[in-house]
Amino acid sequence: MRLSALEPQFTRITSPGHYQDVERLEDAHGVMFLCPKCYAANGGAEGTHCVFVWFRDRGVPAEETPGPGRWAVAGTGIDDLTLSPSINLENLGHVGCGWHGFVINGEAR
Repeated sequence: MRLSALEPQFTRITSPGHYQDVERLEDAHGVMFLCPKCYAANGGAEGTHCVFVWFRDRGVPAEETPGPGRWAVAGTGIDDLTLSPSINLENLGHVGCGWHGFVINGEAR
């Protein structure tokens, strides 16, 4: 599924626990998007939770949640975004769907 269909938004930390949406990848500390597994199961955004990941090497404090992971990021924007390693929601403390997948070249798999 294309990441662009999952209402993605780059975000930046403004102070501990407070965030601001930003337009450009180079300004972002992380990305948030609708869970692809739940989006498919729900037939859309209604009732679908968000996936939130922080980027590695962007100055994100260790205590910032969710955690503990940080992802290497490549690309120029949402359409070609690649994150590594895979995203495992159980490791991030999400309860529920247990999505474990990849974001590769703008596609959530």
